[in-house]
Amino acid sequence: GETKIFKITAYCPCSKCCGKQTGTTASGTRATAGRTVAASSQYAFGTKLLINGKVYTVEDRGGAIKGNKIDIYMDSHAQALAWGVKYLPVQVVK
Repeated sequence: GETKIFKITAYCPCSKCCGKQTGTTASGTRATAGRTVAASSQYAFGTKLLINGKVYTVEDRGGAIKGNKIDIYMDSHAQALAWGVKYLPVQVVK
């Protein structure tokens, strides 16, 4: 697959990150650290993305997620803040 550089941020289930605390993704799955990412609608739910040597699954959307931006789900707000903002290559896994 083609590799593109994306702006990668992180989010957690808190109301600051999500505005709600349900932990349910836009695709209806349970958000899971190490698996769930939010991406724009250019990627269908279930798309596998290779980021930083790990494979994640597109399971969520976000109001601020447009174009080449991905939000990685983390278990805690501290972890999400510690991630910060990174610019990393992202590849669709076929």
